[in-house]
Amino acid sequence: MTDYRNVLERDLARVGPAPFGFDDVARRRDRKRRNQSIRAGVVGIAVFVAAVWVVTSGGSSDRTQRSANEPSTVNRTDAAEGVVRGFLSAFGAFDPEKAMTYVADDADLRWLIDPQVPANERGLSLELALLEAQRVQLTITSCQAVPFGSATSVVCGFDFNAIASDVLGRGPFTGSMFVFTVRDGEIVKAASKPNLKQFKSQMSAPFAEWVAATYPRDFHVMYNTGSIPPNPKGFRQVRGRPTEESMRLWRLHIPEYVKAVNQGTA
Repeated sequence: MTDYRNVLERDLARVGPAPFGFDDVARRRDRKRRNQSIRAGVVGIAVFVAAVWVVTSGGSSDRTQRSANEPSTVNRTDAAEGVVRGFLSAFGAFDPEKAMTYVADDADLRWLIDPQVPANERGLSLELALLEAQRVQLTITSCQAVPFGSATSVVCGFDFNAIASDVLGRGPFTGSMFVFTVRDGEIVKAASKPNLKQFKSQMSAPFAEWVAATYPRDFHVMYNTGSIPPNPKGFRQVRGRPTEESMRLWRLHIPEYVKAVNQGTA
């Protein structure tokens, strides 16, 4: 987990969440007077309050008393991780409206959303629509929440498939991560750090070359380049265009590419 902390210390701003506190929920029962009706009533109330606390806190069995104003690191990190997992669930389901419910109005999404589109809800919508057309599949492998100054930072590792790499047996591709900063129950900063080395060599570059050779006119619509790259290295640098026509062509040509690969013609 030290690698995650190093990433956080290098990449994230120091912004602060509000602390979360515990209520006192349990007292010792006065065994000597438990037969007195008043004391029995008090004990019953204490047991009821403790039960409610256990349910609402996710079933925790830690009954250690705390000051009501004392911050809980466990609550703070768990809450931040819950926010991030909620966002990633919507992100992976290509649901921008739900994803944005976890994001602060002034959040910095520049390192999460492709620079071809604005870093806001509209940009996220276009980004997710393109990822869906490219048949991206995300699997969150781990999340680690770490108090960072007055902020809570969350790093989540993920694997992914894309361009039908799962169908062709070339995925999933591992070693990628998302990095978030959470404040007041909302994401205020987000970044994606995908590990694309193997994916580019095994999937995205070969697919781009196939499109250029088979559908040269479509290549300029699908990719953010004015010309077809003159060498294989250039195909590793092209990126999909987040437009409706581009997405239509991605959805059309990926199944054709799978067929061509299986037939040995691509």
